[in-house]
Amino acid sequence: MEEHPSLQRAREIRDRAQAREVQDLLSYWIAIHPGDRIPARAAFDPMQIPRLLPNLVLTDVERDPYRFRVRLMGTGIVEAMGGDFTGRYLDEVWPGAGNQPLVRDRVEVAETGLPNYRYGRSPTPFKLDFAALERAFLPFAANGTDVDVILSVIVYMRPPPET
Repeated sequence: MEEHPSLQRAREIRDRAQAREVQDLLSYWIAIHPGDRIPARAAFDPMQIPRLLPNLVLTDVERDPYRFRVRLMGTGIVEAMGGDFTGRYLDEVWPGAGNQPLVRDRVEVAETGLPNYRYGRSPTPFKLDFAALERAFLPFAANGTDVDVILSVIVYMRPPPET
């Protein structure tokens, strides 16, 4: 059995990530990964990682054209964004989102089946004033190949206190 390339990418991201929440979600995703294909959403049990729930977002993937509907939005993300967008499409919440990493990077995950990582300032406006965010997008595929759900972990980093 040949290892799916998403496993290697997830390990690389986990080893590079700074936030414990990102590292822990990647470790969990790697643990439920079947090895030779993309894990199914059914393999994901949020009760195994309750501490991470505030930082998670699940988005459904629609194709032709790509659209992403928020299935679940953790309370930490709701607070940072200033609203709960569960049930809404990203392009409804942020007009022009197709040109931003929050959509472009999800399209990449849907097309490649590989996790995606970003650290830095967000071009997407949000309620709270943070210096940077760290996040990873992880694919799920019911049939093992075609990404139909993307699991995101997002951690908003506060700037260091001024001395």
